[in-house]
Amino acid sequence: MKPDIYENNGEGIQCVYKNEKWLVCIKNWKPDNDISGLSHLEIHHSTDEQFVLSAGKAILITAERENDQFTNIELTLMEQGKVYNVSQEVWFYSITQKDTKMMYVQDANCSMDNSELCDLTAEEISFIQQKAEALLAGR
Repeated sequence: MKPDIYENNGEGIQCVYKNEKWLVCIKNWKPDNDISGLSHLEIHHSTDEQFVLSAGKAILITAERENDQFTNIELTLMEQGKVYNVSQEVWFYSITQKDTKMMYVQDANCSMDNSELCDLTAEEISFIQQKAEALLAGR
């Protein structure tokens, strides 16, 4: 018997496998993950999320939130074939390019009922964009 095979060749995210415990999605570039489309970070309150870069370049943003502002903003240039875990209660998002393809795995019950988005300020966006451009340029 052959294995099931899943793929996503379109723009954005497609959940390609889900059971009662976890799901696997393939994430391709989409405008709001572009360095120029960055506007918010996301948090999951009940699950970790694992990311694996398979093609292109991507930056994983992680941060904390205190006193209505993001703090300890970290940018990690992802390497292909490594697993990056974002723990629950950590703010995150990714910056991708048009040739980027990554996979992520998370709890099947993760939804906007136990997650949230928070807009970045203009200053936070500028800080992240400058840091991301330097990382992508190898500085």
